Amino acid sequence: MKEIKSERVRQLLETYRNRKTVLETEKLCFCGECVQGKDVYNVSKEFEVGGEKYIFGRAEARDSELSETVLFRREEDGRYHATNVKIEMLQDPCVSDVGGIVLGGTKVFAGENGNIESWRTTFYKNALTSPEAFLQSPPKMKDARVFAYKNGVLVFSRPQGERGGKGTIGFVRATSLDDVTEETIASAPLLEGLFDEESWGGVNDATELENGKIGVVGHIASMEEGDIRHYYGMTFVLDPETAGWSDLKIICERKDFAAGAYKRKDLIDVVFMGGLVRNKDGTATVYTGLSDAEAHKAVIKDPFAEGV
Repeated sequence: MKEIKSERVRQLLETYRNRKTVLETEKLCFCGECVQGKDVYNVSKEFEVGGEKYIFGRAEARDSELSETVLFRREEDGRYHATNVKIEMLQDPCVSDVGGIVLGGTKVFAGENGNIESWRTTFYKNALTSPEAFLQSPPKMKDARVFAYKNGVLVFSRPQGERGGKGTIGFVRATSLDDVTEETIASAPLLEGLFDEESWGGVNDATELENGKIGVVGHIASMEEGDIRHYYGMTFVLDPETAGWSDLKIICERKDFAAGAYKRKDLIDVVFMGGLVRNKDGTATVYTGLSDAEAHKAVIKDPFAEGV
């Protein structure tokens, strides 16, 4: 492998490899007629409603990026079985509980030739029965997120281009989900200094910590020559009162997991975070998509345990 372009990522990766935190991993298994012949990857975290455990996953043919998001229920055999809930042309699902389960994902729009021409993060209510879109990001913005916090809502954006470079993170608070609009997401102030010019990243999940701060779970990425992508799971701690942040660190990389399939060679070294569930024994479980072809989970040392 040639050198990753981002000095920031190289430094974080060196620190991580000196203190690896992954304890065990497991490939997730999906079944159902609607996913036969397709890869399921870039999943949400597992969540529980009414005593049942669910996960959303991106289902897609290996030679395509025109996917659908499917709701899976975990059965007694440990496998995730497809339900009849699915959303066409939706990638990279995420979930949060904001007065009920809110589903988010990247809705893509294809032209007559089948090529994706635009996209935007779209949020859905009634996610477990009949998903209904109610909020969207500005065009061509992936990885916007909303989370409940105290009596309000935390909003994360991921602008690119003139304002966001290769992709950075914006943050703003709102009084309620009803007050969050496309403009709220578009104008969220940026968290300056998270990435350098050769790296980018986004928020995938967040959890309120015992001290009132926010444990943010996301991805950080960079390229090597030849447009080879390298994505890593990362975390940092955010003070929602001041928007100050600290402790950006990598928590997993592709080689921590078992070898497996990949969509293209330039995507082999990709970990895309679905979310994190903190356990009571000082560990956490993270849900990931790997190499744009598989979904795995890992038990890691809780990245938010120290000093919380």
